[in-house]
Amino acid sequence: MCRSSIRTFTPFYFLVEPVDTLSVRGSSVVLNCSAYSEPSPKIEWKKDGTFLNLVSDDRRQVLPDGSLFISNVVHSKHNKPDEGYYQCVATVESLGTIVSRTAKLTVAGLPRFASQPEPSSVYAGNSAILNCEVNADLVPFVRWEQNGQPLLLDDRVIKLPSGALVVSNATEGDGGLYRCVVESGGPPKYSDEAELKVLPGINLSSGLMALYPEVTSDLVFLKQPSSLVRVVGQRAVLPCVASGLPTPAVRWMKNEEALDAQSSGRLVLLAGGSLEIGDVTEDDAGTYSCIADNGNETIEAQAELTVQGMQVFLTMYFFSACSKIDCAHWPAPAQPEFLKRPTNIYAHESMDIVFECEVTGKPTPTVKWVKNGDMVIPSDYFKIVKEHNLQVLGLVKSDEGFYQCIAENDVGNAQAGAQLIILEH
Repeated sequence: MCRSSIRTFTPFYFLVEPVDTLSVRGSSVVLNCSAYSEPSPKIEWKKDGTFLNLVSDDRRQVLPDGSLFISNVVHSKHNKPDEGYYQCVATVESLGTIVSRTAKLTVAGLPRFASQPEPSSVYAGNSAILNCEVNADLVPFVRWEQNGQPLLLDDRVIKLPSGALVVSNATEGDGGLYRCVVESGGPPKYSDEAELKVLPGINLSSGLMALYPEVTSDLVFLKQPSSLVRVVGQRAVLPCVASGLPTPAVRWMKNEEALDAQSSGRLVLLAGGSLEIGDVTEDDAGTYSCIADNGNETIEAQAELTVQGMQVFLTMYFFSACSKIDCAHWPAPAQPEFLKRPTNIYAHESMDIVFECEVTGKPTPTVKWVKNGDMVIPSDYFKIVKEHNLQVLGLVKSDEGFYQCIAENDVGNAQAGAQLIILEH
């Protein structure tokens, strides 16, 4: 047979795959997906393993690039039709089908403020804190405004993981009306507005303190650290903000030993005195003390940092395994990655072939195979060999198509595929 008559492999792959997404009830959301092939593939979507019927759906539609658009996300205690696991399915007629990774759409409730900023005053050079507490999953969507304008954060003005705003080394320009805003795809939700007054810096002997009886000169904590649990590799922030006259300095100790943020690339002293630990390790676990000192008096607050070496949400298998070993030495969690991907194969009918697939990840990923979008069930004909490789015995013409290795663990999932072409004798 002449080489020119041999069919060539067809490029067919995802340009963009959907990712885990957080949305809010009543907002709109887009799950991105785009696939390449010539001719262009038809894009469909599955939710929780079932194809979506979008023909007469006035809330959900597939955009021209293949992405899924959902308007007015529905979510209530007893009705959660939009929350779930989504997968993009691309098909080219007479060629085959490929499926994307699965992506989880989580829907949060409407923003509710558990605490809001309150009017406060601060002496110039001191620190102030304005609270804004919302549902934990909405904190990333919190921003702040000063006098109706977006507030730019910097090394001196920061947002804590709780959503609270810290203004350190206050200046006259920090005075004004503040409010926090939650913007997560729907209409913005605004907190109450509160005024921050910045009073002139004074010393204790000036006699001017009587002019501002609403502001204490005592050394006090505006925000104290609280005990925290983190997984290896995550970021930890222990908040600590103090105020008083003279302006206090803040330092940290761990297990009674002084910490030096300047000598560590992972420790950062944030505005106001909070401590940030990047990429936590098991050695970071312990008791942390925040000490504020203004030369006249000293105050101290403590918190415990617990570091877990594994994901909190593990399968029961891992929980039972953990009960038999020292869980403190579990490695950091990592989503699946391919060490070896399946490659395109030419073969003849009646031959045996093997698609290779080697993955890594923590916890150890599970692996499944799909052919043209359908699950491959191990049998005498389809065998899983050498851990995750797929062997197909006694090829027939209908075995042609696209095969994908899909790896999944508690951290994420990924897919890699290849094409099988059956040659004529």
